[in-house]
Amino acid sequence: MKIAVLSRAAVGPQMASPGVRAYQLAGALARALPEAEVTLLVPGDRGEVAPPAKTVRLQRYDSNADALFFARQHEVVISRNFPPQFLRLMGRTRLALDGFTPLFIEWMELSRRDILPKWRRTWMASNRWYLNFQLTLADFIFCADDRQRDLWIGMLMALDLVPPSVYARDPSLRRYIDVVPYGVPAAPLRPKGPALRGVVPGIEPGDEVILWNGGITEWNDTETLLRAMAELAGRRPRLRLVFMGINHPDFAFGPNAGVTRQTIDLARELGLEGRSVFFRAGWVPYHEIDSYLAEADLSVCLGYENLESRFAFRTRYVDLFRARVPLVCTRGDVLAERVERDPLGITVPERDPAAVAAAIERLLDDADFRERCRANLARVAQELSWDAVVEPLAAFCASGDSVALPARQRLPRAAARAGMYFALKKACKSPPLHGL
Repeated sequence: MKIAVLSRAAVGPQMASPGVRAYQLAGALARALPEAEVTLLVPGDRGEVAPPAKTVRLQRYDSNADALFFARQHEVVISRNFPPQFLRLMGRTRLALDGFTPLFIEWMELSRRDILPKWRRTWMASNRWYLNFQLTLADFIFCADDRQRDLWIGMLMALDLVPPSVYARDPSLRRYIDVVPYGVPAAPLRPKGPALRGVVPGIEPGDEVILWNGGITEWNDTETLLRAMAELAGRRPRLRLVFMGINHPDFAFGPNAGVTRQTIDLARELGLEGRSVFFRAGWVPYHEIDSYLAEADLSVCLGYENLESRFAFRTRYVDLFRARVPLVCTRGDVLAERVERDPLGITVPERDPAAVAAAIERLLDDADFRERCRANLARVAQELSWDAVVEPLAAFCASGDSVALPARQRLPRAAARAGMYFALKKACKSPPLHGL
């Protein structure tokens, strides 16, 4: 059996969550199906990276035509999204769609930043048809949690992709759409040495370190965190907040874009930058992340209790689970519910600097509670190992079949939906979709 994992995001020394997920899924599949030939297709030349497993072959592609050429040599292709050219593979190659992020909702947020108001509705309509096309192509879909699964099932039903014949083959629909959470490596944390204390000017041994693990996106609330830091600065002069990277490797977010720019400007306005708040230029290389996690006393990630958080699976949290770093986060998403329930840290209401400041101080000062959180984090990390979470996807690959509608029935619909996408995209002269 030949399996290809097609990454549409950067895979190399610097990777964001979509690239990391493609990289780790390829390795986990190779271990789960040792008889299979697994290839990881990666875009362009983003630098050398070791294969995620010894038997995984790395293959670079430079265009959608290249991706199609390599993909058609495999029996199964797995991707977060497929180029429109993959229409030609329907009925020949089984396609597994990775729905681990609520893309439509993320694009809605990004459209407020990047798209002129007069074109937003048309731009979002083109993206909706793009997703409709993706769902029609898919022989199997997997997502990060059951809440997301409900969202995707609703879309499948609205597109008439779950008629009585599909339901009869699998009333649970688990063989059509299942859950593969964003995972963590099974290996223990392996820091390579100091990364912050005594290395970054202004962060000294003995300082208390808070990490913002990941980029700053349009759905993050950094203003509340900075105002909490301003409140804490007077009574905790050795408290340091570090934003780990502000140059996204897929160019979706950068130091001059949207909320990132606003965050830097506010930190300067409040007199925090370089004193209690630090922005790491660039993006932390993947092989160095453990060194940063090992120095963190806690981590913070804030957002809003809105539609985005309802269906989000905060991938930045799972590395914190593995590193046993307690978390302060906003309520609203499925992992925040677990942070509160287990507990793995402290959840706070949106836009409440005083609550954030109090949560930070409790995690720093209440040693018994902090250790309880750390023990729970270690247990959750075991549940989310890549080798455990990949099982439904490995089962689909090994099965050799699909319960989706036959390709001959889906093909005309897929072609029509791709056509609508291109027509609307052309109408609004839209920029390319971020990370796609």
